[in-house]
Amino acid sequence: MPKKQKESAPSKKSGFVKIQDGIHVYVGGSGSTNFGLILTKEKPVVIDNDIRCRKEFTTGMKKITKKQPGILFNTHHNFDHTSDNGYYHKMGVMSFGNSFAVEEMYREENEGIWVKQMVGRGPKVEHLLKTLKVDPPKVIFENLLTIEYGGRIFQLIYIDHCHTKGDSVIWMPKEKVLFAGDLLTYKTHPVNRLGNFHNWISAFKILEEFPAKHIIPGHGPMPPTGKKIIQDNKKMFLKLKNDTSRALKKYTTPAKVAENVHLREYEKWFRYPLVKANAHKMAQEIKRKNSK
Repeated sequence: MPKKQKESAPSKKSGFVKIQDGIHVYVGGSGSTNFGLILTKEKPVVIDNDIRCRKEFTTGMKKITKKQPGILFNTHHNFDHTSDNGYYHKMGVMSFGNSFAVEEMYREENEGIWVKQMVGRGPKVEHLLKTLKVDPPKVIFENLLTIEYGGRIFQLIYIDHCHTKGDSVIWMPKEKVLFAGDLLTYKTHPVNRLGNFHNWISAFKILEEFPAKHIIPGHGPMPPTGKKIIQDNKKMFLKLKNDTSRALKKYTTPAKVAENVHLREYEKWFRYPLVKANAHKMAQEIKRKNSK
């Protein structure tokens, strides 16, 4: 039997990438978080942020534009997408996000884990444990919010509880650019501590309905133009689901299942160790569904 072909190793490059005229993406590198920077006839628009990457992002931004941002969009609540909201609020930026994202930010702060959960996961945050508070988006939307600003149209669209409860996308219909947040990654394994795999797999069909030329993932390098990134994510998720279902026939506990699901075809994707955690979560969901 021929060996299954493994995915090629993705790029580790970080920094700003120009997608279209006036549309730039800060790529975190090695599967870290990506952020958007869109120039308009007024002030720039920023999509997502992380206090740990402020210097890198703002230094790169100043090479692209001399203007300060005017609008900030949050795709979901996670620390690596919203922890620097306060920096932008202090300069008068108006921010927008989904109501579930706001609820989740306050939940994590009330549970005392907002900063604590990031200890040991990338750049140090210990110095922020006692000082950094959540700073949610100021304008809240439920399902759909259309904003016309600086000659561009932005649509904030809530998708579902997939990666987190408040997963939303930013759609630019004129430019056909979709900022997918963590609903999509490119050659990078996703995090699903707070998510729902069933909803997530269903959401790929929704994402495929956007006539997108460029899709910006929440993590990983920039993918080729078109929708192949959606198909790649769906294929990996279904492989995870099938392998987990097969393992559940042999092993009874999610922990044991997780030890025996490997997805070797995706071994070169960034954050490969997450396969074990994702298999554990998938096993829990399958067992819960089968018990009903």
